[in-house]
Amino acid sequence: MNRFAPPSLAITRRPFMQGAATAGALSLIPFPLRALAASAPVLSGTEFALEIGTVPLTLDGREATATGVNGQIPAPILRWREGDTVTLAVTNRLSQPSSIHWHGVRTPSPMDGVPGLSFAGIAPRGTFVYRFPVRQSGTYWYHSHSMFQEQTGLYGAIVIAPKAGYAQAFDRDYVVLLSDWSFEPPETIVSNLKFQSNYYNYGQRTLGTFIDDAQRTGMADTVGDRLEWGRMRMSPTDILDVSGATYTYLINGQPPATNWTALFRPGERVRLRFINGSSMSIFDVRVDGLPMTVVQADGNDVVPVIVDQFRISVAETYDVIVQPTADRAYTIFAQAEDRTGYARGTLAPRAGMAAAIPPMDPRPMRTMADMGMAGMEHGEMPGMELSSEGKKLQGSVGVDPAAIRARRPTRSRCISPAIWSASSGASTARNSPRPNRSRSSAAIACGSCSSTTP
Repeated sequence: MNRFAPPSLAITRRPFMQGAATAGALSLIPFPLRALAASAPVLSGTEFALEIGTVPLTLDGREATATGVNGQIPAPILRWREGDTVTLAVTNRLSQPSSIHWHGVRTPSPMDGVPGLSFAGIAPRGTFVYRFPVRQSGTYWYHSHSMFQEQTGLYGAIVIAPKAGYAQAFDRDYVVLLSDWSFEPPETIVSNLKFQSNYYNYGQRTLGTFIDDAQRTGMADTVGDRLEWGRMRMSPTDILDVSGATYTYLINGQPPATNWTALFRPGERVRLRFINGSSMSIFDVRVDGLPMTVVQADGNDVVPVIVDQFRISVAETYDVIVQPTADRAYTIFAQAEDRTGYARGTLAPRAGMAAAIPPMDPRPMRTMADMGMAGMEHGEMPGMELSSEGKKLQGSVGVDPAAIRARRPTRSRCISPAIWSASSGASTARNSPRPNRSRSSAAIACGSCSSTTP
């Protein structure tokens, strides 16, 4: 039985306009104070007025101009109901074209919000009215598909209540929107990467690591490993293209020091809707000291599976339920995959509480096995056979992929690394395998396989 009763979604024109006015007034409050006061405002119903514009932003004492919706970063949380038809009038107050894409939401093509593909975009000072039926439920998000506006703050959460009620009971419901922010202009970041692909990789191997590896594995293996990576023109430390060297990682628009907090009463079941709204970052997420029951992936209900940690890639969403029983605070910890920084929040019974921030895990290092190259000889990959033309093209830097013919399919690797099926006989939950706690009948596929247009 579902204990959670969502707020009424029925609104009249008067409270709708009052809500818009309230959002406008809230935008006048300095961003740090607004962030401490509340999460992103929630707009619910079937008719929405959204304004895209510039927003002053202050993070860790530094100021910048960001791009937001209704004066907010992140944009307001939109709560819809399955079976309704929603109308969203989006006005562009920027001096450049803009757009909003409803990520993962099944819409008619003209309503999808991708300029040049489904519509022409929203011109400066123009308004575009999106209208479409809501044919699904779950956790999704929306963001700009114009220029670099998503990187500068134009993103928000969508929560769609199921018509038939929730499959899993819960008492409280919070959106946890992860993102990355840089004080460098996005154009500069892209330019730097074009000039040097490892520009933001400050964790590369050095002479010191060469000596350490040689002492541990021997000189021959160490030299051979370096040569293999050199032939591929890749680096085992290339985990993320953009790192904490320029990024600040945020939860609901707030940096780690601000300590975004979600409240609970001991014993309550708390649903946390994790959304990765970042531009370039992958996170390993845990609530330190609490197991999480994953109940939804990319808006789709799944057979519940208990994990201690999960990995969430760009644009993915995972809904988890936690049930803290102690009268204490718990840290929501989302560390970047390359361990160059983290986003942090708190789950607590009272405002103002905080728990210890755990240390980041060791920085990962890719191996040839991670690259699918285990046992590779002369450019061949396991499970693959070169055609006669491919063998002619074989060279010192590998093989032209177009010349390779698959002999048999290999097992898909597109699985969130921290969530495995019970049938796999293993679990990659943090610290130790817990196959006896896995309740999943099938692996949860990563969002890049199941999501719609990014």
